[in-house]
Amino acid sequence: MVTALANLDFEYELAGRTFPAWVVQRWRHVLRLLPQARQAVCLEPATPEAISGTLLPWGVTPRVVKLAPGQEFPDPEVVRQVNDKRFSHLLEKRFGVELPYACLVSSLEELEQAVQQCPFDWVLKHPMGVSARERAVGKRGRLSDSGRGWARKQFAEWTLLFEPWVDPRQDFSLHFEIARDGAVEFLGHCLLTADPGGVYRGNTVLPEREVPIRALACGRQVAGELARLGYWGPVGIDAFEGLLGDQPILRPLVEINARYSFGRLTLALGDWLPSGWCFSWSHPKLAAPAFPPLPRHPSPGIYGVPIEADPDGSSGTFVCVARTAEELSRIAQKEKV
Repeated sequence: MVTALANLDFEYELAGRTFPAWVVQRWRHVLRLLPQARQAVCLEPATPEAISGTLLPWGVTPRVVKLAPGQEFPDPEVVRQVNDKRFSHLLEKRFGVELPYACLVSSLEELEQAVQQCPFDWVLKHPMGVSARERAVGKRGRLSDSGRGWARKQFAEWTLLFEPWVDPRQDFSLHFEIARDGAVEFLGHCLLTADPGGVYRGNTVLPEREVPIRALACGRQVAGELARLGYWGPVGIDAFEGLLGDQPILRPLVEINARYSFGRLTLALGDWLPSGWCFSWSHPKLAAPAFPPLPRHPSPGIYGVPIEADPDGSSGTFVCVARTAEELSRIAQKEKV
């Protein structure tokens, strides 16, 4: 028997912080999108007792290991290490793909120096932040009082990651599975959608759009490094293409998500569709109108999440499916979603 635990508070647990419980509850069944979890029993977020059988978590934490004491997992300390944005930054430097002016800062003095040296707008990130949470942004050469206050509070415990702001840009993610013996399998990639504040809002899969060769090569390097350190399981690697000032850039490694992710689950939605179809999964700020659940082999249109992953329809998200990218865009515009 497979038991699924959608512990979407994964990074927050690793960082010793709290995460809104309602978000985890809302997605309690989401791992059922995975082929190995279609019939899984889904744990409540606060389940304290150990389980029998196979536990399939969103991500491995010390709590997960305690829940399934007879099961093998990657070392949670290795998991913590590779999900830390400071680790990604060090890999970027080693591979020679880091952004100019990007650096680690551990004090207000170092932050002020980084701001003055960077000729672009900038972003300051918490090493375990997710979806534009736990960060500060600033204009070229300026450090606001609010940014200074947030940074001062974080510096009491953390070294932070400073980066120039790249805009406009197209974000995408590459998804791999690392086997217990270290073998790496590339599963595919999808585009990421964010709102103007940088908060994640969804993914799009366009089968005819090829992943940039440099990004795929870097992704394989990263996955190999994780396997060497002893991590196995799902991993997503965020990347983007955009403009830094007027200079086109490809950044093949933004951060590492050594866990399941909505990008990985978006790829799993392809099992419901004819081969080669395009589709998107959207998470609007306000709940979308109720659409019928996505059936197997649907017609082009807009649907809710498959009933296996959202049995009570509480997710407030929707899936748009079409034969081509142009048809996908037309459907979304027609429905104004």
